[in-house]
Parts: sequence; structure tokens; C-alpha cells
Amino acid sequence: MAADEYYDAIGQVLSYVLSAEDFIHSQREIEEGVHFWILRDGTTLNFHVHPNDRYFVLTYQFLLTQAVSQAYEENNKLLTEHMEQYNVDETRISDEDLYRTVALHRIQDVGEEEAQKIETDIRALATHTDCRIGTKAEQHPEESETEIWNGVTVSGLLYPYESNFGPRDYEQTAQEVLSVGNQIDESIKKLGVMKEIGFEP
Repeated sequence: MAADEYYDAIGQVLSYVLSAEDFIHSQREIEEGVHFWILRDGTTLNFHVHPNDRYFVLTYQFLLTQAVSQAYEENNKLLTEHMEQYNVDETRISDEDLYRTVALHRIQDVGEEEAQKIETDIRALATHTDCRIGTKAEQHPEESETEIWNGVTVSGLLYPYESNFGPRDYEQTAQEVLSVGNQIDESIKKLGVMKEIGFEP
């Protein structure tokens, strides 16, 4: 598609973002297109635009590593306990990676059945919406062939190239993503690791 059509479509959607009184938090150009962070009712949504797609993607994600890392920032005692529990040598890890590395060790204890139940519950919540549910996985810090379940994503698609696309389409999609995202938080807080860190959505 022509570059002007692509950038016009981005501008159109962003104008709807602002008219909905949502806040454009930041943006970044990446190889796969342009990435925006949108703040809606205190929650961050990822808005991804790929130049070769006829749709844009609005996503909410819950990453266990983020929640656990934030808990470590606020609770050094918990961080120290987990470093000892998982034999993490901080002298071999940069300060900026320490929280995340320890968090990955901690969340590897989330059982497969526990994770699947969360996913099943969330897919049921999204049944009556147009949202798509996905999962996030991370590489184990010491075993490159092992993946660790790291949370869930909910995405909604926007079709700005369609002639009837308007502000209501953005509003409905953003609200559905946010609504299901809030329910993701409520489901995930039941995990043992979330109870341990005192997570509250």
C-alpha cells in the first residue's frame, strides 16, 4: 500500500484515541512497523501498526515477570529470599536484569495445569467479544531449550482502511480489550506466585 495511505490511517486512529480522551503514552518505530503505548482508564494498551497488514492491533498483556519484578523493587527481602531459593548469583547478572532473572526463576514454578486453567477461564470470558487470546512465553535463564509460561494477551483488531471505520469502532474495540484485560488480572491474581507477592489489580 502507498506510504501516505498507511500514515493517514495511523493519524486517523490516533485522532480517535485522543477524541476518546485516551492518552498516547509513547511510540517507537521497529522493524515490523510502529508501536504506540496508549493509556486508557489507567491501563496501558499496546497499539501495533504493520505496514503490510490491512488491520492494526490493540493489545493488553499481563506478564508475570513484570508483576514479580515490580514486587522485588518494592520488597528487597522477598528478592533476597528468592535469590537464595533459586541460587541466583547476582555478581554474574547486571543490576537491570537481576529482577527479571529472579522473576523468571520464580514463575517457572507455575504448573502447566494452573496455567492452562487460567487460559481456559480467560478464553471463556472473551467468548462474546471479538477479542483474540494469546499466551506469552520466555526462555529459561539457564536452559535455552526450555520455555516458561509468562502470562496472557488479549488483542482486538482495527480496520482503518475500511470506508465505514469510525470513532465508535476504536471505542468498542478498546473497551472490549480493556474489559477482558481487567478480567485477566482478576484470574491471574489467583495464582500462588501472585498471592505470594500480594498482587492486587
